[in-house]
Formats: sequence, structure tokens, C-alpha cells
Amino acid sequence: MDFKETLRDEKSQDFKDLSDKVSRDLYKVYVVLYPVGFVRVLVRRFRPGSVIPEVDLEFKANSTTTSNPDIVRALYTSVNGSGNVGDLVLDKTSIKSDTADVNTLPPLSIVTEFLLIDGFTPGLSSSISAESIQLNDKINNWLKPILETYYGQTMVNSAFANFSNSDNWIQTKVEYQFSTPIIVNPSKIIDGILASTSPVRYVRGTLKVNENQAQFQMFPFSLRILNKDFSDGLSNRGSTEFKELSTQVTTSIKKLFGNEKGFSEVYVMKLTKGSVVASTEVTFSPGSTSPSRVSQILLNGIPSQETEGLKIDPTSINPPVPSTPRPFPGFAVAIIVLCGLAILIIPILIIVALKTGLFKKLAQAFSLRSPDYYDF
Repeated sequence: MDFKETLRDEKSQDFKDLSDKVSRDLYKVYVVLYPVGFVRVLVRRFRPGSVIPEVDLEFKANSTTTSNPDIVRALYTSVNGSGNVGDLVLDKTSIKSDTADVNTLPPLSIVTEFLLIDGFTPGLSSSISAESIQLNDKINNWLKPILETYYGQTMVNSAFANFSNSDNWIQTKVEYQFSTPIIVNPSKIIDGILASTSPVRYVRGTLKVNENQAQFQMFPFSLRILNKDFSDGLSNRGSTEFKELSTQVTTSIKKLFGNEKGFSEVYVMKLTKGSVVASTEVTFSPGSTSPSRVSQILLNGIPSQETEGLKIDPTSINPPVPSTPRPFPGFAVAIIVLCGLAILIIPILIIVALKTGLFKKLAQAFSLRSPDYYDF
């Protein structure tokens, strides 16, 4: 686009037309990445060379802080394929936001977090232990190829996972850094991780990428197992006893929900006394089912769970299956309708009777008189 002198005058039609187009096309870029905090685009002025817009991006004061490098990456990513934003043909290498430009961007950090369903051991507290190194390699061999599908082989340095104790399960956090001007929506990365085959068992609902959490609908339930005796080992999520019984529970429950639309996973979060009470979480994709539906499936599946070696107390299913309301009797409906009609008709009949003297005639007809009274 060639620069016109009229673009220096914000009151000119050329300025207004180009300003509207720049504002509209840039708004579409940033409102997708920042749907809550982003407000609008304000064009301050145009400079020659060919045409250089100077633009303010306005965010809500209490919104998540957006960095200048992220602003550059967002626009660069938008024009990376076609070179266009709407009808505007941009030189993507010229994008700047304050001191941040395409050629001087700091490494992009991708922080991934999730909870591993494995017992935490003291060796995982040290990054140089054999346990820690082995688990780290397993996680990197899984996650690194997924991230490289979005960012290419631009990793800056080797990532090492941090492991911590979360009630005897393993809380995992690993940060990757890429030298790239491209930014990818975290939800897209989350979808890629969830769709992959994991070499480790993890709670899918705890997966986060840059503080954006995987979206699942969690249904917590308590189940009392009558044919199991509680032992101290069952209170430790890292113990062999907990692993064996929780695996038995989750395997049997998975069979009940295998054909349910949106079903994801079952987890035993803890085991407590009485005989053994299993606190479970059944996870579904958002909006795919309801608590009453999950309760009903669990209740209907009690006989099949007994064949799996688990005798479940049906009264322990908590939350319970809501009772089905009894249908209203048909004869009661008929009575109500007839009574309603009577209430409407009787006042009309009374008014008609008063108007026509019907009550007086009826009184005479039914009065007791001697035969001599009547004139035949």
C-alpha cells in the first residue's frame, strides 16, 4: 500500500477508512487469544514506509497481564501462513510492541503440569536420582514430540521435570522453552496431549498448559465395598494394597461406562474404613452426562461388579439416584377436570334460574298441596 498524505489527517476519509479496517482486522486476532481481557484496538497514526500503523491495544485493568513478546507472537502467528490479516498484507518481520520485535524475542516458555497416579518415593525429590532421571526421560519422550509438532525443533535447552509429593501421588511440572515467534493456543496443546498415548498414568483433569486446565466434568462418588476388609496400607495411595484394590475398582467401573458418550476415566482418590469406602471420580467431557445418569449406571452395574469380586452396598452410592416421581393417577385427573367444569357451570345455572324464576316454579311443583287445591 502506498502512503497518502491524507493518512496524516485523522479527520480525512482515507484515515477513517484505513483506521476502521486495521482496527477490525487486528481485533479479530487478539480477541481470540484474550477473550476476557481484550477490549479494543485504537489507531493513533499512520507513518510512511509503505504504511506503518501505530496502534494501541486496550485491555481491562484487572485482566491477566499480557507481555509485549506475546503481543508480537500473536500477530506474527496470525500472518505466518498467508502473510495477511484480513485484507491487509503485512510484513511480519516488521511487527514490534515497545521494545519487543520478531528478531529479539525471548524464548517461549511452555509449562506443563499434571498429577501422576503413582506412589511418590523419596528418590523423586532429587533431580539426579536414578528414579527421577528415568521418569523424566519417560515424560520427555512423550511430551517433546507433541510440542515439536507446533513449534518445530526449536527447543532451546533440555527440559527437566520437577516432581513433588501430592498426598503420595506425584505432582509433575516440566517447563520447555522454544526459540520461536509463533504462539499456539494452550487449549490446542492440551487437546494434542490428551489425544496421545501416554507412557504414564495421570489424572487427565489435572493437566495444565501455561495455567490453562483441561476441561472435564468430574463426578465424585462414594462406594462401600462389603467384601473387603480395611487395612492401614489402604490409606496410603502409594502402597501396593491401594494400587491393587484401586485398580480392581477402576477396571470394573470402566466396563460399566465403556459405551457411554463422553466418558473419559475413573479414579479412586482415597480408600477409608467401613468396610472399605472407595471415594471415586468419574470423568466425562463437559455437558455429556448428568450426576443422576452416572448414579443410575453405577446402581444398575452392582450385579456385574459382584462378578468382578466387588460386593457393593447399593445404599452407599453417594450421591444417590434421585427417586422417580410416581405418575399422577388418570382417574384423579378426570375428577379434577369434572370438578373444574362444575365450578364454572354452577354459577351460570344459578344466574339463569334466578332470571327465569325456575326456583319458584320448582318450589311450587314440589310443594305438598291437597288434591282440592288444583283446578283440573
